[in-house]
Amino acid sequence: MIFWLALILGGVLFIIAFWPSKRKENEYLEQLNRTLYVNSMDEDHKAVNLNSLTGETFRQKIQRRIRNIKMQLGAFALLKVLAYCLIVALVSFYANNTFIRVHPLYALVIGQIVGIFSGLTILESRQQKEFEMAFPDALNMLASAVSSGESLMHSIIFVGKSLEGSVGEEFKRMGERLQMGESPDTVFRKSCNRFPYRSFQFFVITLRANMQRGGQLKDVITRLNRLMFDARAIEKKKYALTSEARTSAKIVAAIPFFFLFMLQYLSPENYDFVMNHPKGQPILYYMLISEAIGISIVWGLMRGVR
Repeated sequence: MIFWLALILGGVLFIIAFWPSKRKENEYLEQLNRTLYVNSMDEDHKAVNLNSLTGETFRQKIQRRIRNIKMQLGAFALLKVLAYCLIVALVSFYANNTFIRVHPLYALVIGQIVGIFSGLTILESRQQKEFEMAFPDALNMLASAVSSGESLMHSIIFVGKSLEGSVGEEFKRMGERLQMGESPDTVFRKSCNRFPYRSFQFFVITLRANMQRGGQLKDVITRLNRLMFDARAIEKKKYALTSEARTSAKIVAAIPFFFLFMLQYLSPENYDFVMNHPKGQPILYYMLISEAIGISIVWGLMRGVR
């Protein structure tokens, strides 16, 4: 009973934590797709449809995530994944024998699911942070190369050769594909699959519109870089203003579980009373339900900050 209750509450918290929120910055993209519609680089069209860059089926999304994970893990990716799953299995068995004490198969399955989702979240967060750190430098290099008289294709190649990391590698691949004669539409779509972030999508839209209609690409890229810098500054300010509340919520949420963890070693009989005795289990139920309600409320308030 305790196992299934904890599993249900954990699933609810996981859904709440990763539920996509509709923010105001997405309204521009929705308006763009609703009023200006272009699916290719044809001369008859006017603008760019974002769905032509990011429209994917569920199977394509899974394949894209698998490719991105392999690229992040580098050499011996499969071996690293197997080692990680083995470590998660050992931790699951230890936690089950020490705290939960359910069927080992249940503990293994739940541990693997939680471990895989946690690992994916960490990898994607690391990739996004690396992208946000390197992408402004790529824009500055691209603007400098364009202002010096280089073509757009050679400017992209220059950025790929000069910049290190995943962003530089992606620009290098973009330049190589363009040199081989691959259509810009296909090249940019593949790059958006590699970096599915709004800032990179806006950058691709700028390049496609410039290649279609021409214009002062240097000024556009400079303004885009400035806009991204201002957006990051606002985001960091928001996190700075809410850091105290977020830290307090995390500490308060962790205290009951910390004391329950320590109770296993300091007073095993009391731990067994709370976890297994019929008169002590309501205390555990109350803790789990109150924690779930409190964390859900705090998380909703934090995600609602504009």
